[in-house]
Amino acid sequence: CSSDLRKKLGGCRSGCFAACSRQNILVSKMQGQPMEYGPPPGSQYGGYAGSPYGQQPDQYGQTGPGYGFQPHESPTGQDMRGSPGGAYDTQGSYMNTMYMDPLASGMQAQYADMDYKQFTENAGRTTASSAGGSRRDNWPRIDPDSGVAPRRCTDLVCVALFLAYLVGILSFLAVVKNKTIDGRPYGDVRRLTHGMDYEARLCGVDEGVEDKPYLFWCRANPFDKNEQNFATTPTKLNLKHPVCVESCPFLAPGAFNTTGPGQVECLMQAQGNGPTGQIVPQNVAGGQFGNVKNYFLMFGEQTVYSVTYDTELLTGRYCLPKDHTLKAEVLAGPLNFLERAHKATGSFQDCWEIIIVAVIVAVGLSYIYILIVGSLKYAASYIITGILIILYVAVTLVAIFFLLAVSEGAPIFQTAQYTEMNVFYERSSQSQALVNSIICAAVLFVISLACLSYLLNLTSDIEHMHDLLFASFAALQKMKTLYLVPSILALVKYFTLWIVCYNLMTLSSVGIFDDYRIVIEGEPFAGLSKNYYFDPSMVIGIVIYALGGIWAMETITSLGQFVISYACVLFYFSEKVNQEKVPKPMAAWSGFWNAFRYHLGSILLGGVGIWFFRIPRLAFWLFAESILHSTSTCGNCRPFNVLDGCVKAIGGCCDYCFGKKQDRQNRSKRVQKHYSIIREYSKDAYQDVTIRAQHFLEAKEKAVKYINSQDGVAQYTGKCQPVTVVGVVGVGIVGAAVSYSMMTGAGRYNDPSKDTFIQDPLMVSVVAFFLCASIAYDFCALLDHTADSLLYCFAFNKKFNRKTVYKFCPNEIKDIVSFDGIKDSTYGMYGSARPEMFVSSWLRGADHTFQTWTKPPQNDDVWMSPEEKARLASTSQAGSPGPNTPGSQSSPYGGGFASAAGPYAAAGYPQGNTVGGFPTAGYGGYQQ
Repeated sequence: CSSDLRKKLGGCRSGCFAACSRQNILVSKMQGQPMEYGPPPGSQYGGYAGSPYGQQPDQYGQTGPGYGFQPHESPTGQDMRGSPGGAYDTQGSYMNTMYMDPLASGMQAQYADMDYKQFTENAGRTTASSAGGSRRDNWPRIDPDSGVAPRRCTDLVCVALFLAYLVGILSFLAVVKNKTIDGRPYGDVRRLTHGMDYEARLCGVDEGVEDKPYLFWCRANPFDKNEQNFATTPTKLNLKHPVCVESCPFLAPGAFNTTGPGQVECLMQAQGNGPTGQIVPQNVAGGQFGNVKNYFLMFGEQTVYSVTYDTELLTGRYCLPKDHTLKAEVLAGPLNFLERAHKATGSFQDCWEIIIVAVIVAVGLSYIYILIVGSLKYAASYIITGILIILYVAVTLVAIFFLLAVSEGAPIFQTAQYTEMNVFYERSSQSQALVNSIICAAVLFVISLACLSYLLNLTSDIEHMHDLLFASFAALQKMKTLYLVPSILALVKYFTLWIVCYNLMTLSSVGIFDDYRIVIEGEPFAGLSKNYYFDPSMVIGIVIYALGGIWAMETITSLGQFVISYACVLFYFSEKVNQEKVPKPMAAWSGFWNAFRYHLGSILLGGVGIWFFRIPRLAFWLFAESILHSTSTCGNCRPFNVLDGCVKAIGGCCDYCFGKKQDRQNRSKRVQKHYSIIREYSKDAYQDVTIRAQHFLEAKEKAVKYINSQDGVAQYTGKCQPVTVVGVVGVGIVGAAVSYSMMTGAGRYNDPSKDTFIQDPLMVSVVAFFLCASIAYDFCALLDHTADSLLYCFAFNKKFNRKTVYKFCPNEIKDIVSFDGIKDSTYGMYGSARPEMFVSSWLRGADHTFQTWTKPPQNDDVWMSPEEKARLASTSQAGSPGPNTPGSQSSPYGGGFASAAGPYAAAGYPQGNTVGGFPTAGYGGYQQ
């Protein structure tokens, strides 16, 4: 210890050494040479006094005051070939060298979080006071083999904040539902589903109009002789004073008699004493009581019977004129777009029978989708390709349909038929419907092109995706309770959305009544009419409530992601029996238990922002992966391979406009690296929360570092995303289509006389789409997130304790990462030259392929048990038999594998510096 530290400890060198041991400052002799380690980052002490390294950054770019070491490393490391006292290489692997830089191991990263440090110091050790000492001595410690920390509560403050928000929003809703203004309820959802006449009475509900459910706008000039005939189109409508009627008046084609009332009682505009009935103030001489001038006003209101006109029904509640000009006036006035969108929320009152059917369809389709994609190893590419082709064709046809609005349906449809089929003509004026149709067609064409472009760029991802899907499905087969998790979450999401939408109707229905509607020279006067308008002060409350609803829904999604992460950690870090992983039938239930008991705060914190940062991540991914490029082909669409030349030509134009694919990928990575929160705030954080029992904000940063610490993990993480994207979009569209067809086809939902009538099927279909897509996302996470979690567990396992990888890593993950996990230091002598640059790669006699030049041998000792290593060591000590000698272990690289000194010793290579068991320099090359 340093002299300063001895002084602080009273000058006792033995006491100093004990204190240094507690601070993880150790001096151990390794093969006769001292190995200095510094304290953990953030320690109050600097580096070891004799350390030649000083303060240097680790592989994560962090600088600590000294060097830390893994909690399971012993003070006296004897075995440098993977013992607990060994060092790590740059990939987190133990090195077969006499001495290596401890900074290359990234071991300081374990101590970057001081909260996690308490679980790692003296891991698995007992003290002399354990029997009767303090409780701190008996605390559970981190597992020395796996690195999994004992459970502790994380982000408890988020639980408190969520409970406070819940209490506040429930109190807010209670006040809104019980508040009254002038004897009228402040909020009434029936205002969203019924029209309101000039006396602010709900048509079909309030007294006096309980048998008149439809709203009708009267003629503005009922006394005009030209306005006395039903067949005469009104010149103008009285838009301020609508009335309730028992049915909409209309004249059927070819009929002589009208249907509906011939006359209705209408409130006329206020009439004054002016020459044309306008209200004109008359001046009266002042003088009395000091008045300068007096005004004399006289006006009156009256109701008269007005002749009706030909109308049509809109959304089951409103009688709109068939004349396009008058219809446009109504849709631009009292039934403008914002008003219709506001009232569309009333459709949430009676739509839940339909939505539950859509949910059942979504659950069934999602199960079929993941089972086929997961069980049939090479079926994923064909299924995804087929779904994308169907989406592309369907979206393109719908876009063409809306584009026909330019010619009013010609030449495919007749004008009347087309306007009846196009939803925009029912809800908008003719000119506005044309504009809306063109905009919709343009958006759909962009989506169809995105589907096509993504289809043509899918080949490279699919090549990496098959093995990951196979590995995740094999793991799911041993954690079968996970199959029930998405169904449970689907049910919870359904009821949560029901509650959120129902209370949203209440907040949307609040309003104020105004009796003073006659305004003369800026002064309001009361008359016979009343007006209801939405309270604008409620907008802030609705926004806060809506964000809370999104938070609740995303928290349910985050709960499912955490349960999958926890189950995968439980599965991965269970030791293999006979080289096979042991089933974990209760993994899902254990995940739920620990989620609610320990990590609810982290799940709530993840639900706050993961959905928000998922949007820019998806945008960057689409920009980098879904735009055509000069090497794009039709891939698995074999009948269309004749179009590869055209596709490549278009891809070249895209490269010119947006840059080459590699440049787009690099740009996306640079932006996400600069704004790191976009990449970090994701579901990957739950893997670190599960393993290290860390708080979410610290875990999200550490998770990205662990993923990037292993090349193979960084390369393959997220490669199953095409499965998720296609599944989410496909199931969401099917759910929306099922909902819309039920609402427009079943009589009980499109008959205005029924209590179950739904006035806006489009609004309900949009909600059904997002709900079904969210449910499909949970199902696809069984494959996508499971694969990412297993890869993350391997990265952490190799970083924390490399010598236990053989005990934990599933064979399916081993087959993936054992080849691509180490790239930078395996063939150092040859540099970065491509395999075909060497003659041996073209020789048939040598068992070489291009792949074997880029794949380390599978006999890397990270996968070997101690017994296997001893057997190989004894074989190498017996001699170096030729490749055809019985008992020799053949290798694609030449002779038999090596002993503990290195796998190439028996092949005749000099035993120079090696990394992870592979030669890096000083050997004579591979056998030719």
